[in-house]
Amino acid sequence: MNTKFTKKLAIQSIILIVMIALILLFSENRQTGNSNSLAQIPPLDNFPPNLLKPPKPQIQPSPATTPTPKPADKPLIFAPPTQFRSQIVYKASISNSKVIALTFDDGPTAETLKILAVLQKHNVVATFFCLGANLRENPEIAKRVVKAGNAIGNHTWHHFYHNVTEKTASDEIDNTGVHIYRSSGAKSLLFRPPGGRLSNGFADYAKKKNYVVVMWSIDPKDYLQPPAAAITRSVLSQATSGAIVLLHDGGGDRQQTIEAVSAIIPKLKQQGYRFVTVPQLLQMQAAQKQQNGEQKFP
Repeated sequence: MNTKFTKKLAIQSIILIVMIALILLFSENRQTGNSNSLAQIPPLDNFPPNLLKPPKPQIQPSPATTPTPKPADKPLIFAPPTQFRSQIVYKASISNSKVIALTFDDGPTAETLKILAVLQKHNVVATFFCLGANLRENPEIAKRVVKAGNAIGNHTWHHFYHNVTEKTASDEIDNTGVHIYRSSGAKSLLFRPPGGRLSNGFADYAKKKNYVVVMWSIDPKDYLQPPAAAITRSVLSQATSGAIVLLHDGGGDRQQTIEAVSAIIPKLKQQGYRFVTVPQLLQMQAAQKQQNGEQKFP
């Protein structure tokens, strides 16, 4: 075998060996790459829990129990006993107790607060006949009147003296009644006609609506603003059990009235009188009548 042939055969063998080595190396790399790719896929039994099990349902908190509503408070009602409904009253007939009722017309005004201070100082109560127009302007004062234990009554809206139609009487009295309730939370079946006039239409309408028409038995004419001593003297000289005294807390400066009341209360207390509201006065008369009837007919 010549040298050229031997050299050529050796070169071919080397080339063949290199090619075989390259093929083997390429195959190994490919298998390794494939096995790495498969390793990234998690086995079926290794899925995240949130994919294998449904999430637990969220339990919503129970709604708060609706509180049972409190029953509405019954409104305070200033009303006379049944036998006085639609009647005109000037005083009460009471013989078994010394009681008297102070009444004040034409408020509520700033003067009403001064009257209240005197009443509270002496721990007594009274009855206030209010104008609707003043109730609208001073609702807080009316509220204080009732809160202090006093009674409140209807004195029309405008304080008209002239004759009125039933429609006007209705507007004047009913609207005032609405404002009594709005300002004080109370309802009232006590009515006093302006000027004490009984024939101009107001009293007739009030009686039709079951009001008691409250007049008076003692009138010291304090609306004329006489000296306090004159007002005091007039009341003390006429005081009797069951009397209803007419005074004013509206219509202007009432300083004389305030001074008079400050004197009247302690002097009548010294004589054994107690001060009550008009509804209390009429209730006492009704109770006395019933008691006398039971004693008479056991």
